[in-house]
Amino acid sequence: MRYAHALLVKKTRAKIYQEEIAAMKRRVAEMESEAAKLREMQSQFDHQNPDGPSDPSNVSREDREDVDGRSVFVGNVDYGATPEEIQAHFSNGEGSINRVTILLDKFTGHPKGYV
Repeated sequence: MRYAHALLVKKTRAKIYQEEIAAMKRRVAEMESEAAKLREMQSQFDHQNPDGPSDPSNVSREDREDVDGRSVFVGNVDYGATPEEIQAHFSNGEGSINRVTILLDKFTGHPKGYV
């Protein structure tokens, strides 16, 4: 009797595992479909906007150097500071501020304390 029960439990677990694997495969197929749609949308966007690359890695080295030459790195920034607060703080000086980028830790999403 114990053997029959153990065999039944084993078959039930195997069936559950197969169902879970099938569900995972369906989800992977959905994600691949979504990725294909996103690639198609990106391609359409790129064709509609030929004036500028949507992917920053396609920017020429000279353009990146030009942007870097006009950029300022600021450290020891309060972790709770917002881009608006930082822009307001530096708006008293000469020149204009086009963009404030707060660097985030890619794992936690928390600010690194640099802008």
